Amino acid sequence: MKAKNITTLVLVLLLFIACNTTTKNELPVQEVKLTENEVSPIIDKWLKLWETYDVNMLDEIFLESDELTYFSSEKEGLMKGYKELKPHHIGFGFTEGGKKPEKALWLEDLETRIYNGSAMVGGIWYFGDRSLPKDSISKGPVTFVLIKDENGATKIAHTHFANY
Repeated sequence: MKAKNITTLVLVLLLFIACNTTTKNELPVQEVKLTENEVSPIIDKWLKLWETYDVNMLDEIFLESDELTYFSSEKEGLMKGYKELKPHHIGFGFTEGGKKPEKALWLEDLETRIYNGSAMVGGIWYFGDRSLPKDSISKGPVTFVLIKDENGATKIAHTHFANY
């Protein structure tokens, strides 16, 4: 075989290996399927979090991992890792043990899609006084991606908020 052919073969082999090697940032493939019955209670807990402003609820809802990602509608950039979640929420007035919020947060037009080991929940968030017209309060789309953690508990692994 000519040197050029061997070089080409080695480069193709290296490319193949690089494309098929997992990195430490990849979550394990989910073998267990999620159901709507496992997803809905987590979204309900997330809504309860906003009713109580209790940061102690975060670990019941979100993946406690560096793999967690979160786009806020109020701050630029992608938050990476569970460790960034608590300070973010405290910055919005959440406290240990909670408090009565001045405004309500609710979701409408929810749609859930199950994809084997993960689920997507999309909807429209509203934040403000429920008695006011919807066009006068903050709102926008939100997407949650849920998976099962290493203990089999369903958790939110990614959240993306945006504003209308």
